[in-house]
Amino acid sequence: MTPPIHSQRRAVLKQFLSASTLAMVASSGLLLPQCVLAHWPSDAFTAETVEDVLLALMGQAEAIEETGVKFTVGKPTKLITDGQSVTVEIASELANVERVAILVDNNPNPLVMSFELTDNVMMPLKTRIKIVAGESQLIAVIRAEGKLYKTTRDVRVYAGGNA
Repeated sequence: MTPPIHSQRRAVLKQFLSASTLAMVASSGLLLPQCVLAHWPSDAFTAETVEDVLLALMGQAEAIEETGVKFTVGKPTKLITDGQSVTVEIASELANVERVAILVDNNPNPLVMSFELTDNVMMPLKTRIKIVAGESQLIAVIRAEGKLYKTTRDVRVYAGGNA
């Protein structure tokens, strides 16, 4: 019979060897979690104009001004005292929403965020974004059934978020 201290030592050594082997395999790239790795549209995030972002992110499609796409910005809606953290909520009654994007025309990079949605995601979407100081146009774009639906809001930010 082995003393209890040796049994504990063996258990600790087994766990250490298992953990180090798993860490080595994971760091070598053999265990990449493919479903966790997101597609990064670098062309869209580095574009300098709203039109370039829409072309890189959504492809060629005609943007339709739609009343079925609604969003709210901050409280109160037109005047934002701090652009560091602005609440944005997007709601839509459109069916088969594929992608949602938020753009700010005066930010250094206009694309603030983009979501690719599945059928399991329910609207509204609520998030916080940064907006630079000054007057900006906030643009919400939704791609549904191959069409782009766009709506805009004019906002004024007094203290910018240094986006």
